[in-house]
Amino acid sequence: MNNVDEDNALVNFEDDQADDLDTSLAVDRFRDAVLYGTDWTVRTLLQQIEQGNIDLSPDFQRRDAWSLRNKSRFIESVALQLPIPQIVLAERKEQRGTYIVLDGKQRLLTLAQFAGDFPDDHPLWDESRKVASLRLSGLRVLTDLNGKTYNDFTSLPDLAQMRTQFDNHTIRSALIRNWPDEDYLYEVFIRLNTGSVRLSPQELRQAMKPGPFTAFLSIKSAESVTIQKILGLSAPDFRMRDVDLLLRLIAFSTRLSVYRGNLKQFLDETHEFYNANWGVEQKGMEGLLKRLEDGLIFLCAAFGNERHVGRRYKGDNFESPLNRAVLDVQIASALDENVRRAVEEGRLDLLGTFQKMSINDQEFAQAVAGTTKSITAIRTRYNSWRAALEGVIGQPVQMPELPNG
Repeated sequence: MNNVDEDNALVNFEDDQADDLDTSLAVDRFRDAVLYGTDWTVRTLLQQIEQGNIDLSPDFQRRDAWSLRNKSRFIESVALQLPIPQIVLAERKEQRGTYIVLDGKQRLLTLAQFAGDFPDDHPLWDESRKVASLRLSGLRVLTDLNGKTYNDFTSLPDLAQMRTQFDNHTIRSALIRNWPDEDYLYEVFIRLNTGSVRLSPQELRQAMKPGPFTAFLSIKSAESVTIQKILGLSAPDFRMRDVDLLLRLIAFSTRLSVYRGNLKQFLDETHEFYNANWGVEQKGMEGLLKRLEDGLIFLCAAFGNERHVGRRYKGDNFESPLNRAVLDVQIASALDENVRRAVEEGRLDLLGTFQKMSINDQEFAQAVAGTTKSITAIRTRYNSWRAALEGVIGQPVQMPELPNG
């Protein structure tokens, strides 16, 4: 099953299009990194995964995106020895010979699911051992392989040559070594996908910053049906934009006062802070997550449509892409008891108030359009939304402590 709604989930986040990477990289930093290509066979790649040198974690497995048809067609292409798009790997600084996957996770996961010869306790199988081995279907060329598994390749004499061709087929791999810092990998990561699906840096952040909070984000965002509905998903997003959104909601709810204008750095530091202090922060984080989930449910009900939550209103309709800057202020108000009580008592039409402010408050409109990461834009949209709400309910509305500047 395909995990994404192709018409909606692959739409970019509308805000901060140019702000996911907040750095300017000097030319010499590209010269220092070592990039080279190598041709690894399918069997060699599988051995690298088996030994843990290429990490395909259970967190990624839960975000398996390819349909059975796509997986089968990919396996057919390998068996036919057709050229396969290259895999891009970055060597971990702390352990030579082990790699982060920058591009090609779905291809590697499909190979592992079909032909991996791993022990039952291998971390990759924490989830997938519960299901049967990948069985091919829908093949157009090698139709005799429909219904077959890799075990059939090994047990049926007529398929022995096919197995040899499959195992020995080479896949081009680009390896990056001696990369200067994470910003360099972010730049490569984004450029690899220019012209296709815009990726969230969260996918790389998950690989670069392992820890208990990292696992918490992945699991809890995958469990949140509300987040998925707001994003237009039917399942966890394989590009981890649901994880990105949950991280941002947490960061803006708890650490906004220390924001200094660099969005990526702010989210990176939030990630690192909660990983390092998870023993102290876990209980409070679990409570915050429940409040955030309740707040998102509240917003969906107040706006009458989950696809209106976190969207800009243009006078006659809501835009389709999610605007995270809009959702920042909406969720802040949804956590305020005076706002919730006013909506429940019928004293506040949250939808109507937001539509009216979107039309009449040009400063707010500018603060949620284009570049929204500046401290001025953040202060403007929080203060405007608070003033609009307080003007209706006549009571104070609590917002996060705002950054100075």
